[in-house]
Amino acid sequence: MKRLHTGYAFIFLFLMIFTLQRVRAEELSIIQIKGSVWLKEQDKPAMRINKVSTISSGSYIKTGRDSEVVIKSRSSYYKLYAYSRVYIQSEPSLIYGKLSQSKARQFLDLRFFFTPQWVQGKTVKVVVRSGLHISKISATIYSESGYRNTLTFYALGNNTYRALTGFDIEAKPVKYYLQITADGVNAGVTQIRYPFYLQKAVYKSGKVFLPKQKEGLLKPSKQKEEETKALWKILSRASQEALWESSFIPPVSNPVVISGFGKRRIYYVDGLFTFIRFHRGIDFKGKRGDPVFSPNRGAVVFADRRITTGNTLVLDHGQGIFSLFFHMDSIDVKVAETVRKGEKIGTIGSTGIAAGSHLHWGLFINGVYVDPSDWQKRVF
Repeated sequence: MKRLHTGYAFIFLFLMIFTLQRVRAEELSIIQIKGSVWLKEQDKPAMRINKVSTISSGSYIKTGRDSEVVIKSRSSYYKLYAYSRVYIQSEPSLIYGKLSQSKARQFLDLRFFFTPQWVQGKTVKVVVRSGLHISKISATIYSESGYRNTLTFYALGNNTYRALTGFDIEAKPVKYYLQITADGVNAGVTQIRYPFYLQKAVYKSGKVFLPKQKEGLLKPSKQKEEETKALWKILSRASQEALWESSFIPPVSNPVVISGFGKRRIYYVDGLFTFIRFHRGIDFKGKRGDPVFSPNRGAVVFADRRITTGNTLVLDHGQGIFSLFFHMDSIDVKVAETVRKGEKIGTIGSTGIAAGSHLHWGLFINGVYVDPSDWQKRVF
């Protein structure tokens, strides 16, 4: 019996030592504090801290305005910036805000801004700047409901990078996160996680009446599937160089909009209701044969006839920005040509699913169609 008790005591002692070592291994040290910093430990109220200390797994750290904290683990340093929050596990995990990690306590201090606000169907420009050279940068927009879209940054010089993106007009107006991760040369990794709410846009509604002879174009077919795949393949290839110059111009001589972007259109064929579709472009008034001009400099990447969009022309303006022109009567340029801003590229028609002669102009950016009129009003 005595031996049995001794054995239990040995096991108990071993478990205690193992537990203490594990707790110590999970502890991180706060080695620098500036401004207002709060610590929330398990089953304890949040308290403001103003001196160096150790923190254990399961804790939260939050910073306020003009405040920051530096945390040391066994092998890395972490810097948490103002208006940020982390969850402490074996290392800090960012919930929102900005967190830098490095081996030598030299941090990559990123600054970012976006313009304009996040609205359904609108273009947003995200700009990241740093005082140090960035070797790699990536970003993702995601939501808790499963939405995910990757952003591509392009260098503008002076350690400044730009990404252009947007949301589809039918995207859910809920909470999203913009997450940016950048690697600095000898300066570790910085992560920014910014929460925002997508604003709902208000668009008009209207009716489209198609003649009986257009009915056959609405039916599904193998050819239509292949045409859609081919077009999406082209739109997924982002060239590195920005070809566009300043703002875009209207693609017609006398721009009169007959159907604006985002319009909820109810289609009738031979007077009978057929389907509802949101308009992902701008329709301009025009007669058959009226000239169509390039809204900006770009490379011709598609010039052919499709079932639904008729004679179709696609211009690549660079860095994932594409102009699409539908229902044209004629196309005057060829694939691989580069066209100038204002150059004639074809004529207006009514080919494909069109109720009459007009020009459809769509703008496709980073996987979604956005309002082209924004690009006429501002420079991205």
